[in-house]
This record gives sequence, structure tokens and C-alpha cells, in this order.
Amino acid sequence: MRTLAATLILLLAACASPSPKSTDFKVVILGFDGVDPDLVQSWIDDLPNIRELSEEGTMSTLGSTNPPESPVAWSSFATGLNPGKHGIFDFLKRDPETYFPDIGLVSRRKPRFTPVNLYGWEVTSIPIEPPEVRNNRLGKTFWKGLDEAGISTLNLRMPLEFPPQELLHGKTFSGLSLPDVRGTWGTYFYLATDLSQWDQNDTEFGGRQVRLDLQDNRASFSLDGPVDPRKTDFSRIEIPAEVELNPESTAVTIRVQGQTQTVSEGKWSDWFSFEFPIGAFVSVKGISRFYVLETFPEIRLYLMPIGFDPHSPPMAFTAPADYSGQLADRIGLFKTLGWVHETWGLNEEQIDEGIFLEDLFRNMSTLEETLLGELEKGEASLYTTVFTATDSVAHMFYRLIDPEHPRYEEELAVRYGDAIQRVYQKMDSIVGEVRKRLGENDVLLVLSDHGFHTWRKEFNTNTWLVRNGFMALENMDSDDDMRKLDLMFSGGSFFENVDWSRTKAYALGLGQIYINLKGREAEGIVEQGAEYREVVDAIRSQIVQYEDPDTGELVLQNAYFKEDIYEGGEVDHAGDIQLSFRTGYRTSWQTSLGAVPQNIIVANLKKWSGDHCASDISDTSGFLVSNRPIAEPQRSILDVAPTLYRLFGVEIPAEIDGKPWTIER
Repeated sequence: MRTLAATLILLLAACASPSPKSTDFKVVILGFDGVDPDLVQSWIDDLPNIRELSEEGTMSTLGSTNPPESPVAWSSFATGLNPGKHGIFDFLKRDPETYFPDIGLVSRRKPRFTPVNLYGWEVTSIPIEPPEVRNNRLGKTFWKGLDEAGISTLNLRMPLEFPPQELLHGKTFSGLSLPDVRGTWGTYFYLATDLSQWDQNDTEFGGRQVRLDLQDNRASFSLDGPVDPRKTDFSRIEIPAEVELNPESTAVTIRVQGQTQTVSEGKWSDWFSFEFPIGAFVSVKGISRFYVLETFPEIRLYLMPIGFDPHSPPMAFTAPADYSGQLADRIGLFKTLGWVHETWGLNEEQIDEGIFLEDLFRNMSTLEETLLGELEKGEASLYTTVFTATDSVAHMFYRLIDPEHPRYEEELAVRYGDAIQRVYQKMDSIVGEVRKRLGENDVLLVLSDHGFHTWRKEFNTNTWLVRNGFMALENMDSDDDMRKLDLMFSGGSFFENVDWSRTKAYALGLGQIYINLKGREAEGIVEQGAEYREVVDAIRSQIVQYEDPDTGELVLQNAYFKEDIYEGGEVDHAGDIQLSFRTGYRTSWQTSLGAVPQNIIVANLKKWSGDHCASDISDTSGFLVSNRPIAEPQRSILDVAPTLYRLFGVEIPAEIDGKPWTIER
């Protein structure tokens, strides 16, 4: 009934809406997440299509948001609004009642089931209320606004567009914020015979380690998927699987739910389908691929996160809903996860650089094929596609272009030191293929949401707050010598050691500090008004003076008060202070989850070695190149939405903060 009602509403809306307007030109936007303008300039001779575009049109930096973080910047790209209006300030948000972190991009509600009993026995459950996911980004996207004016759009891998909005004259494929079947942003599985029984657990970045107990060359194991919505203990639904070693060859045979594939060492399997049953009437379907890391002396397998099955997703991630199945019919199965690249597996060193890059380039080519196919069909006036490979490769390989990074390895640099450049060259090739499909009246914009920096050292913000008297730990006598505090620090997460009755401020996320404000936080102690501003000013003035004890260099570039950088109805949800770090530094992973480790500064020993999330807006601009001259000298990512309204002759919404560009046509 819900589906029928929704269909009727769309049909009625279609009857009342303007017919699609025909235009004598099209606009193509190619978004490449994280492309750094300085790196583009340094490699410009190897980027011929971008170089030619710059000569015939415009090439410049593109101002980002504060912070220059992907979900924040792409939300401003989509809406033309500053974060104080669209409400996205970070990947994470905090619950002031519990102080716990949560995903900041969407809000979720589990489905509800009713039991079915037979002679007093519960035999199954029937769904009575479907799951609900709500996009936390506010404001109207340009593709929705143009759609309402009759402009047809095609939107591929759009960040912060899950669930996708229904369009009358277009199609959308969700990107960043689209989860896997477990409801996470990418839980991989590492399955191995060399894991002990104590190693079977979740890794720091959300991977699952599963021990393989080999008997007669066979090992049975289970894969756990979505949380069982019928239960209250958050247990997950499991499905059985088996791996068999062929001792006469370097291959294994993998069996899952009636599917069998024999895969050689050092190879990816084809796609497997997974079905997680929820009672007799409902199941969650997903797809994934195994990589055989080793067959002797140990068996080691890697399973990429189980994404939605495009033919039968648990929730629609395209609009219209059947568009995902149509794509799979045309180009074959593809990774659907929003966080599409295997950064977590490489960061935890379960896979190596070569495996990561093989998958990355395949994903990039799949999206390219999708876009080019749509351009050749020519059904839209505006085509927008966002590629994230340029961001992921810089996160993982910056250490190999920075000899001062603690994870720089000369041997790896010889093999993979050109990885970022190779991905930029693939970007340039995609630009070239799109240019071949443009008419003389068409407009092409190639842009990124932010730049990049090396990340050599981590900053534990909560530890700094403790050391400077803004946060208190349990059993801590404020009169004690600070050297005695070392025994009280914890490397755990979720503020497990904090005494809230004496804590004035705490840090969470990738650059935010929150004041423990009375009336807002559950255990707030800082009075609103003068005391609040006094604490904010004290933290800001002191933290920017902190020097790296190893070098004497200042660590932070700025500490912004939220009211100075945001405006709008959502400002109250922002961190009270937004930190920005100098090149080489970033908030620690531990800080993002509320941990209070012992030291303020620690070396970044992860392969995730480049970053931007808590860098300063002044030196982390994105990149812009177009095939047309742009008159305005100052350009921001907030300007894209109003520029598109102007190009298509549609009135610019009054609430938009960005300014439209004058593009010669």
C-alpha cells in the first residue's frame, strides 16, 4: 500500500509539474573529490586534457568550506548554503544527552516486526513498518530545484544523497553516506587460519576478523550481516560459508549459499550474492567479492564490504528505484557502497597497495562507463558525477611522496610513489572522454571540494584539554602534580574516564571542541552567557599557542568560534570551536571517538597518511577548470548551485549563500 500510494503521489505531481524543458546546450560537472590544485600544477604536463581546458577556459583554485571536509563541502556544493544552514559540520555528530558519537550524515530507525505464532510457537515474523533513513542535510539541492523547473538531470554517485530524492525529470545514484548491508560505511572481512581464537573481533576501523579452522583441507565459517531487527540485543544475522584448499595448486574453492567459485592466489573472485534471512518473508540481499591473499602455509582471504544488491537492494539507493537494476543489466554488477574504495583494509594492512589500486581503478572505470553511457543516450540537460578515487588515493599514498612522513618506505615509494599521479592521469583521461561528447554550446566544469596535506603527527585534543585544566578525569585531584595524571589516561573511547562534574570542554569528531554547557549537555557545568564565552576564548587563545615538543613548531593554524564562521538555523548543532591544523598535523583517530590517550602529540604510523578534514580553509582550497571563461576572480564551492540556476534561467532561491558566476557561452 505504501508503494502504491507513493506511486500515485508521483503520478499526480507529474501531471501538475512543468514538462521537461528542451535546451540547446548541456552542462557537465565532473567532481573529483580531494584533487589538490598544487599537485595539478606540478603534473600539468602529464594532464593534457586539463591543460587544454585551462587554455581555452578558466583554471583556478576553488574555495572550500570550514572545515574543508568532504561531507561538509559537498553539502554546500549541492545546496549553495553554508554549513550553518545545511547542518552538516563533520562525518560525526554527538548526542548531548549521552556524549556518544554517531554518524552525522543520516538518522536511522529500525524496521518493526510482529511475531506469527502457531500453536503457541513463534514460527516467523511479518514486517509491519519498514526501516527509515533520513538525510540530515538540509536545504534544496540544485538538481531538485532545477527538476522542479523542468530541467532534466542525471546525478551519479552524489555525496550526501541517501536516500535519493525522487525526481520528475531525472535520475540519481547515491554516493557517500550509502552504507553496506551491515549498516556501516564499509566493514570488510579478514578470514585466516593464522588467527587465534582471541583475534576473532572487530578491528580498530571496523573490519571483522574470522578464524578459519582447517580440517581435511576444509574450513566452515559464518559471515554476519545486518542487525536482526526482531531482536533487542543487536545480534546480527549470520549465513554459513566454506572454503576448501586444493593442495595441488595455489587456489581455494569458496562456497556460499549454493554458489561455488575456485579462485587462485593473488586474484579476486567474481561477484558472490548473499542473502540474510529475516523470518520467512523478508531477507536482505547483498553482493561482494573475495580476494585470495595466501593459500600456503596459511589460508588468508579478504572479503570486501557486502554492499547492496543493485537488483534487489534493502533500500532504494537510486531514483527511480529500478535504475540500479537497469545499470547492473547494462554494465554488470558493481560496488554500491558509498565509501567505495578499500581504505580501511589497506590502513589496517590486511591488503597491500597493489590490491587496493587494482580495485580503485576498476571502480573508477565502472563509474566512467556509466557516465559515458548516459551522455551517449543524451536524455538530460545537466550531468553531475562525483569520483572519489582521487581523494582515497591521496589519503593512503601521501606517505610515499613525503620522505619526512614516519611511514615513508623507499622500496614502496619506488613501486607506488606515482600512485596519486596515476589516478590524476586517469582523471584527465575521463575529462578527455567527456570532452569528445560535448557540443559547441555545452559547458564543462571540473572541480574538487578541497585540497590535501601530508599528515605526519596526530593531535590528541582531549589530552590537551586535560593537561590545561578544561577536562577532568575520574579520581583526579586538581591540586596534584600533573605528572601523576599519567596513570589516569586511557587509550579507550567514548570518554570512559571523564569526570563530567568538573569538565568544562570535550572534543569529538575531526576538529570540534564542545563546551560542557549547562542546559544543553546532560551533565553540563558551564553557565550560558559570560562564562561560556570566557571558556571558549580561553581555549582558543591557549590551544593555538601549543608547540610540537619535538620541533617547537606551532601545531594549529586557527581555532574558530562557530558564530564567526557559520550563520543560520543549524549553528547550535556545530562544535563550539572548530580547530584547523597546520600542514603535517591532524586530530587523532582517538579524539574523533572521545578517547583521552596519554600524550598530546603522537606519530601517525598508519598508511592513511594524507588528510584535509581539520586543515585550514585558507590553504586547502579545491580545484576548478572549465571550458569557458569565468568572469568572477573569487570562486567558492558554494557558488556552483547558483551558477547552475543562472545558466538554465531559473530563479536563484533567496536563501542561497553562494554567488553565481558569469560564464561566457
